[in-house]
Amino acid sequence: MLRIIGATDKGLVRYVNEDRFAGEVFSPELAYGVVCDGMGGENAGRVASAIACEEIRRMLESSCRPGMDQRSVYMILESAIATANAMVYDKAEQDPEAMRGMGTTVCLAVIAGGNAFLAHVGDSRAYLLRGGELTCLTKDHTLARMLLDQGKLTPEELLHHPDKNRLMSSLTQAVGVGPHTEVDYTSCRMEPGDALLLCSDGLYSMLDPVTLRECLRQAIFQDDGKCLIDAANSRGGRDNITAVILTLEENGEKENG
Repeated sequence: MLRIIGATDKGLVRYVNEDRFAGEVFSPELAYGVVCDGMGGENAGRVASAIACEEIRRMLESSCRPGMDQRSVYMILESAIATANAMVYDKAEQDPEAMRGMGTTVCLAVIAGGNAFLAHVGDSRAYLLRGGELTCLTKDHTLARMLLDQGKLTPEELLHHPDKNRLMSSLTQAVGVGPHTEVDYTSCRMEPGDALLLCSDGLYSMLDPVTLRECLRQAIFQDDGKCLIDAANSRGGRDNITAVILTLEENGEKENG
């Protein structure tokens, strides 16, 4: 049985919440979740994330059906993000003075037939919680990640780099900033008791991996994502905070706690 939990908050520093999320459980074996984190001046980021999230929600809820094979799921993911990208880009072109350059991250997951299919652009992340171990499934599209992959920085050098925050927050890919965007796809098997966390950087950047894991376990047990929000805010809440959790419950898990 699949279950979904979602929560978002503007944090303690930002004036508006530019994050958006959506998700739905269609059947015991089929569900989706998405997190979008907007970027751009004034209200542009909020507009970008709202457009992308709504378009992805519309396409997923009209296209997902039980019994889909892997090829069908990936076609839906690809089409949803491509359409969202076009709509955000077109909106920016209509009002270039206010909205040119706006965009949004997207971290999107469809769970179908016991597998999680992921698509992501930007630095929102997907994590898998299994047997007490938390594993990041996505790779950030940031300048920092690019320099690490190219061997121009080591993890130790990045940790002490004077421009670390800028490198880690500078996106190399985002939905809507151009007519096309590059999307990373991956998948994993979902086992009973597993949980999939989709989140914006306002969550994971505020919590060390152990705290993130323990807060996630608490959120699942309480069936409420507020503890994740509270944990990020208690450490400064420097950005908007959003989390979507998709769990594959073991038989009797919810009743027995």
